[in-house]
Amino acid sequence: MPALIQLEGKMMDIDELKRRFVDQVKLRAYDDRYIDKQEEKELLKEAVGNGFTLDVAWSTLVQVCDKEDYAMESVLDQKAREMLEQFAGNDGHIDKKEFDDAVAIISKASKGRLGEPLCRKKAKDIILSSGWNVREGFMKGGHWFSQI
Repeated sequence: MPALIQLEGKMMDIDELKRRFVDQVKLRAYDDRYIDKQEEKELLKEAVGNGFTLDVAWSTLVQVCDKEDYAMESVLDQKAREMLEQFAGNDGHIDKKEFDDAVAIISKASKGRLGEPLCRKKAKDIILSSGWNVREGFMKGGHWFSQI
């Protein structure tokens, strides 16, 4: 017997609700194979409104994105943040090579769906919002960070 929940006064099959949610994720990522933070928020809000817990909705979203090879902005931001945090913690600064490594991680996590300029901007935004120091200088490539 299928598991049922009551939604809007009607009994709904949980598996059917999950299939609908998966279809919504696929529709959102249909054109660009990328789920940005706004799309993610809307999908999760809709799933919670349909009776899912936030944890179940999140794990389902991640599973669908993994299975369908979609990139999720929040996941790539988290990977980049963790890497930059480690770099900043090593010597108190992020240098150009470390920055370029973080940009490569963002590009890989985006599965090539974000161009290099956008990946560079994302890495810079993460650094600025976190308040980490950047090492710029005449001998190390000039004012590379300021020019992004």
